[in-house]
Amino acid sequence: MLFRSKLGALVRQVRTWGHARTPSLLVEALHMLKRTRELGIEHVHVHFATDSAVVAMLMRKLGGPSYSVTAHAKDIYRETVDYRFLDILVRNSAFVVTVCDANRQWMGERLSPEAMKKVRKLYNGIALRSFVADGSKREPNHVLGVGRLVEKKGFHLLVEALTQLLKKGVDLNATLIGDGDQKASLEQLIAERGVGARVKMLGPRDQAEVRGFMSRAAIMVQPCLVGNDGNRDALPTVLIESLAMKLPSISTPVTGIPEILDQGRCGVLVPENDVQATADAIEALLRDPARREKIAVDGRKRAEELFDSEKTSRILSDWFDQALEGGRACASSA
Repeated sequence: MLFRSKLGALVRQVRTWGHARTPSLLVEALHMLKRTRELGIEHVHVHFATDSAVVAMLMRKLGGPSYSVTAHAKDIYRETVDYRFLDILVRNSAFVVTVCDANRQWMGERLSPEAMKKVRKLYNGIALRSFVADGSKREPNHVLGVGRLVEKKGFHLLVEALTQLLKKGVDLNATLIGDGDQKASLEQLIAERGVGARVKMLGPRDQAEVRGFMSRAAIMVQPCLVGNDGNRDALPTVLIESLAMKLPSISTPVTGIPEILDQGRCGVLVPENDVQATADAIEALLRDPARREKIAVDGRKRAEELFDSEKTSRILSDWFDQALEGGRACASSA
């Protein structure tokens, strides 16, 4: 009877949220609640403050495990985000992790003070031991771009910048690695600009191959931007990998990118959506091996300091332990 009472109260509450998918998510929550009890799970962690986080919250309201969420980018920046509902998700959590200070500031401007007490910053980490240059000689004119071929990555700007430099007579070769919904338009742009002999699109490659390219390239360029729907990169993993690989990078001051590149001390920051500035930065960095070397050394140190997954995972594990202790204390006092 107690569970039925809780379920009835929750159904009435859900109707006030105006979240279109909550009826079907409630069914998922009932299934997951049964499984967590069978498995003895006391805490659930969810990536992205989207449907899976709603399921976790519904389970909690039905007497299930406590939950936490990692908020990344599309789940907090896109114009479709309902900040009133996001506030509910955050307030009911044990805690919410977000991946950079820029994210936390953005959320702080939109969520209640009560919700923001739950929000913590923790950088994403990578397995640093796997990201070490393989000793290949760097190709001094090789420009690399890696990532999904989608609007927010800004690779069309990179193609335009490379076109400018090649027409100017700058000796360079470029490799773009990745796949996405802009693949065909980028191929068309390269063909229209007549730079296909020097700008190659290789499609997706596995991580080992990408590390090989990162070991040989002179610089990486990631001209990230804010998409038309508000979506953007929060903390691009490929830039963290470039730090670890001692590969100097050029990017933009979008969200957490300055935090990766230490405000330009461990890389080069250019204005968003600026082809000329991107071209100038590429040319300047290609012509300055001493600066590339300094960025490489400083970047590896920063990766070791802030983006080591062994360190970040220990912090997250401690937060899980604290959430478990809090959940048990609440249960014993109920």
